[in-house]
Amino acid sequence: MKKYIYLLLVALSFLAVSCEESKLETWHGKNFLHFVPGPDGSVKTRYNFATEGTTDQISDSVPLPIEIWGFMAENDFSLSVTINGKPVTATFRAGHPVDTLWVPVTRNAELLSTSYAVEVEITGAGSDYEVSPASCCKAEILVEDTLEGLQPAWWATTQALGPYSPLKFRLFNIYSRGFVKSIDNYTAIVFKDFALEFREWLRGLWDAGQKYYDTDGTTPLYESIPL
Repeated sequence: MKKYIYLLLVALSFLAVSCEESKLETWHGKNFLHFVPGPDGSVKTRYNFATEGTTDQISDSVPLPIEIWGFMAENDFSLSVTINGKPVTATFRAGHPVDTLWVPVTRNAELLSTSYAVEVEITGAGSDYEVSPASCCKAEILVEDTLEGLQPAWWATTQALGPYSPLKFRLFNIYSRGFVKSIDNYTAIVFKDFALEFREWLRGLWDAGQKYYDTDGTTPLYESIPL
């Protein structure tokens, strides 16, 4: 009986050592680095100049999280990245399991018609990290500049701006220097005054040669805002 117990203990000891060795081999294996994927396993995001930041800006930066599987770096290290095929160098900070790559995006100079994709790829991460899995090393940013389907509910609660159009709302947001989500902080009188100020701003653009029309294609847009 003692002989069998002894053999069992030896077998269990061997198994424990084998498991520890397996863990050490896995832990001391390659360190992987890649973009943080979405629920569907891909790396895709969107940026809309019409609703983000200040609506008159012509550039911004979109964050793409990058994560490490394995040991965190003790020192900052460089990443080789391409943005639409153009090579750039980024830095992954020491002691972070996740860091962020900020990708610059720009909008059309006329502020009203941007729509394009930015393709981003991690191509190298030094000798300590393997860029893998391949499906998570490429990212796509869809850059838009649209208000289609985004008519605000508050527009129906006021007559100060006249009939809705995506162009009018776009220009109102540009004038307001931000995407107007609510007018709850305005009284009816104050918002009417603000709308009239916007009307005069549009008229100034018209007089300066920036001629925006109402939906009929002939009426100056500023005239669609009631006095």
